[in-house]
Amino acid sequence: MGHSTSAKDTSVAQDIPESLRFEVLGLLRVLRTGHEVDLGAAKQRAVLAVLLLNRNIPVTRDHIINAVWGDAVPSSAVNLVQTYVAGLRRALEPRRARRAPAELLTSVGDGYLLRVERDALDLDVFETGVTTATRLRAAGDLAGAARVLEDGLALWRAEPLGGVAGLFAEVERGRLVERRFAVLEERAELRLSLGQGADLVGQLTSLVGDQPLRERAHGLLMRALCQADRQAEALAVYREARRVLIDELGVEPGPELRRVQMAVLAGEDPEPSRQDAPVVAAAAPPAPVRPTVPAQLPRAPVALIGRDAELRRMDELLAADPDGGLLLVVSGPAGVGKTALALHWAHRVRDDFPDGQLYVDLHGYDPNQDPLDAGEVLNRFLRTLGVQPGDAPVTVEERSALFRTLVADRRMLVMLDNVLGSTELLPLLPGSSSCVVVTSRRRLVGLVAHAEARLVELDMLTVDAAVEVLGRVAGRGPSTEVDALRRLAELCDGLPLALRIAAARLAVSPTLRVADFVAELDDEHGRLAALGLEDGEGPVRVALDASRRALPPLAARLLALLGLHPGPHVTKFVAAALARVDAGQAQRALDALAAANLLSAGEPGRYGAHDLVRVYTRTLAGELLADERREAVGRMLDYYLHCADLADGLLPIGRGSVRIELRHRPTEVPSLTDATEALTWLETEEANLLAVADLAAASSEPVFDREWLVHAWQLAYTLSRFFWLRTDHETWLRVTESGLRAAAELGESKAKFVMLFNLGTALLRLRRQDEALQRHQEALDVARAAGDLDQQARALTTVADTLQDFKRMDESEAHYREAIEVSRAAGSRWTEANAHHNLGLLLLVTGRGTEAPTWLRAALGMYREVGEQCGESICHSDLSAALLAQDRFEEAAASARSALSLATEAASPYHQALAHDQLATVFDRQGAAGAVSHWQRALALFTDLDAPEADQVRARLARTRTTSHTAV
Repeated sequence: MGHSTSAKDTSVAQDIPESLRFEVLGLLRVLRTGHEVDLGAAKQRAVLAVLLLNRNIPVTRDHIINAVWGDAVPSSAVNLVQTYVAGLRRALEPRRARRAPAELLTSVGDGYLLRVERDALDLDVFETGVTTATRLRAAGDLAGAARVLEDGLALWRAEPLGGVAGLFAEVERGRLVERRFAVLEERAELRLSLGQGADLVGQLTSLVGDQPLRERAHGLLMRALCQADRQAEALAVYREARRVLIDELGVEPGPELRRVQMAVLAGEDPEPSRQDAPVVAAAAPPAPVRPTVPAQLPRAPVALIGRDAELRRMDELLAADPDGGLLLVVSGPAGVGKTALALHWAHRVRDDFPDGQLYVDLHGYDPNQDPLDAGEVLNRFLRTLGVQPGDAPVTVEERSALFRTLVADRRMLVMLDNVLGSTELLPLLPGSSSCVVVTSRRRLVGLVAHAEARLVELDMLTVDAAVEVLGRVAGRGPSTEVDALRRLAELCDGLPLALRIAAARLAVSPTLRVADFVAELDDEHGRLAALGLEDGEGPVRVALDASRRALPPLAARLLALLGLHPGPHVTKFVAAALARVDAGQAQRALDALAAANLLSAGEPGRYGAHDLVRVYTRTLAGELLADERREAVGRMLDYYLHCADLADGLLPIGRGSVRIELRHRPTEVPSLTDATEALTWLETEEANLLAVADLAAASSEPVFDREWLVHAWQLAYTLSRFFWLRTDHETWLRVTESGLRAAAELGESKAKFVMLFNLGTALLRLRRQDEALQRHQEALDVARAAGDLDQQARALTTVADTLQDFKRMDESEAHYREAIEVSRAAGSRWTEANAHHNLGLLLLVTGRGTEAPTWLRAALGMYREVGEQCGESICHSDLSAALLAQDRFEEAAASARSALSLATEAASPYHQALAHDQLATVFDRQGAAGAVSHWQRALALFTDLDAPEADQVRARLARTRTTSHTAV
């Protein structure tokens, strides 16, 4: 695990008076100005380990008790925890007066919170280094990235959490060890990219010896040997890797290891191409860990002209409040440049806030989407700060309290853009050490009154500043047509948005004289101003109309069609669907709109617009013929539904049998070939997908087409597995409820059944079992009324599952048996197999294990008949568990091996992991060799999938290790 070094060598920050440094990457230690602190008895050290691994987050007393004592909780556990916490307080704050409140280890509710300063824990320093390496790699500095990882790995002194016993410590120790090995591999990847393979052979040989089941390590060693011109040895490494994988796990090497072998055999360079090369990523860190420093500020404007006075005022306000707590409100009319000013200043002072920046656009004035509420904003902030989606509190008040707790000792910059009113802001305000910048069209006097906000009010630019903006953006020299530029500035009323749009027209038309452009606007100024988008925004309409007239025909048409798009950004693919052109034409039109400052390019390939431009596009869309609008929206909905269906089909979990039929099937779509691409697309397009689902369900739309209701429920259906994987149950619930309303309005029983069925499943995930059971019973009623036996069987099985959760075993069994009869009558073998399978598991848990194998074997035959390999695999795993309960070890092992073989053939990592877990359990019960190897493989697969089962497997590994230590 590394070489032992002195305390001086392992210090993670410079010694300063009374500074505390915490170390977990070796023996658990606390150092005060270089001297080790006496942490007391073993259990007291274990309490400290729990608090350190949950630093700056409240930890309940029950969690501490479970972590320290596991299943052997003494009756005096509560008193013991209080005693250990008191001992830790004395050790950490020896100079604290006897009755003075603790500052580092404080009581919070029914638990405790340990405050750990930035970079005071070696694990945090390590993770910060990994993040820095990722940035350096992205910037092309491979050598710098490798050096940073080298420094981080040097912090590992020995086995982590040394001196801490118990199951909790073993689980966390396993997580940390896995993290170190992953970063060792990442460092090797970097050095191989630098051509340093010959120097890596020894290190990688040692790594493979320690971790013979890590396929990536074998591949790295092979590549290093090739760089050292030792190809024969590289092939020997492959043969040994294959032998180990087959002997230990019964599986062949994966595709990457086979790729390296084939390259060596062919005499080719085994190094991956640059675009395929693995990237040093801040891979899922051991949980819980302190998250990386957020840096969410969008790009600042290139130049900010005419706002020197406002910038000075903001600087002065910050200087007057050096300890933090400043709340700035930048207010002014639409298009005046509030966001530009706030971003420019925020980037300028961000170094004063070393704990990072949070940013969110609340869409207070966005015509295409509802403003974000405080609960959603807090949810985003909590995720950024390391809170897992399922762990976020339910109420706004609780989320706000947790947010304040997490940032209490951090100095952060928080920017809240486009805020509608004061009320929704109060829960979003952090503690006194951070700075908050708010932009709004309103003055938000409520914040001034209740939170001592400081106002920075923006007015239109002076004529001189406006002329400078025009000259710089348009690329016209300061002496070019000065009078005409001044007149153009007057026509734009000094409004920055109007100025930039007008200047963009000049920039893309270098032969257009400013005077001619002014004459064009002068002629129509009165008429166009009367068509202002909102009161006082006539100049924007003037500039927008002038810019549109100068666009190529397709770009001008697309600008109007974009007013039909309800989401925050578009791509060339959806633009092509809207305009019924190919993606290349759509891309050129989008580029023309961006060049005219009518769209802005954000993430690669994605385009957004200012709120006022969105209003303008909606105005243009309203001028289209009703049939054209209806057709364009239909093509857009078909595009999103088609892509969502493609992505859904690639996710690594089973799906239903709903057939998606489209009127306008898109001819060009993004690349979606595997689960990774599918998830990335769904995550990137989530806001758009939710917006179009809402649009499809909005029957109040003037040109509403009843067919859109089909999109509403089918989009909800295709997104359900994505939300299940993301554990975003609240969004899943909302979308499905909307889909159910659409299905009810359509009056289609199949649609209503699917929505009720999924709604019940979402409610189960939210632990709302009573409501879930009601919805599933309603789905059963719909299926019965429609006479659909297959749907009846599915609903009966799900109702039975929920009844089992309520421990209503007799009713559950009756439903399973009815599901079997109904599915048999319907000829639905998959549903019959599923009912047999679940009934077998019910018999197992109700003490009738001798009956269970019969039902499970019947399910196996049906799964095989319909070609459902994943179902057959998991059924074999469950049959293995049933046989193991009867001590039929050989049969249990054979069934688990069959599960693994089927899962491998189906290329399902999730089911492979389940099979490895079951094989390990069988071997562990037998006392046979191989349990640890299979659990390690299961852990690697579950970890890659970010599946919750990873923690369960990690605990089993830790328990095995604890038992073996006890035996020794």
